[in-house]
Amino acid sequence: MRKGSFLLLAAGALLAIPMIANAQAPGAPKVLLIVREDIKTGKMAPHAGEANNTVQIWAKAKSPYHRLAMTPVAGNENEVTYLWPFESFAALEKSGRDLDEMASGQYKADFDRVQNRGEDYHAAQRDSIAVLRDDLSYRPGADIAHMRFMRVETIRVKPGQARAWEDARKMVKLAHEKANIDESMAIYQVVGGTQAGTYITFIPWKSLDGLATLPHGKNYQDAMGEDNMKKVDKMYEESITFDEISVYAFNPQLSYLSAEMVAQDPGFWTFKPMPMPGGQVLAEKRVPAKGIKPQR
Repeated sequence: MRKGSFLLLAAGALLAIPMIANAQAPGAPKVLLIVREDIKTGKMAPHAGEANNTVQIWAKAKSPYHRLAMTPVAGNENEVTYLWPFESFAALEKSGRDLDEMASGQYKADFDRVQNRGEDYHAAQRDSIAVLRDDLSYRPGADIAHMRFMRVETIRVKPGQARAWEDARKMVKLAHEKANIDESMAIYQVVGGTQAGTYITFIPWKSLDGLATLPHGKNYQDAMGEDNMKKVDKMYEESITFDEISVYAFNPQLSYLSAEMVAQDPGFWTFKPMPMPGGQVLAEKRVPAKGIKPQR
């Protein structure tokens, strides 16, 4: 869990956070590090304890880097996905150095203590780096603090077909704008860590009722128009080689968020530390900061 949480150099990431994880800044983060961990069968509970303990150490160290943890509602049930938001590649690079220094320096003994000795709970892990495609996204600055779920669609396009797929997405975005669809949709293009031509769409929901809104109704269909709908369907058919949809629930006890974001909905986001080996709890109890107004 250590390196899996520590960011990792620059190589790769995932999913939607549409706007995700950066509730303390307007809009969606420009760069997203996505860490997907496949957990061994039967090891989700001990892994959660280790991940929670790691967050406690970051809180003790007052780390400036934050992550949003998501666990599947529909998808691989033995998976945990972390979304790390950054405003630049330089910021991502710096975070890797800082977190590694934290783990090998002043807080090394803490990290050594929370790692399960002799056993790795992970079956596999993949780290990816993705960049926001604002030209393809629709209202990507979602109010993540008050969301609870994320729909994540991962698409891979055939070699040479990226332009066609992007043109289709721009038509979809325009129809959303014309119909004034009440939705936030952030699209990221993966630039490292997985196959070329991978795009990830993040749509956050307040509840699973979001499933009932897809596909969109008559207003959207009218805005798109029958001819354009056929064009989009044809471009999708000709350009896409892989399309997977997963639904995740936000997990506050594995996330490490800013005090400002926690203050927007403390009933949900307040971190509840699990005892570390030996029974000690290191995390500081976070309380809503006075005077902080939710940023939407």
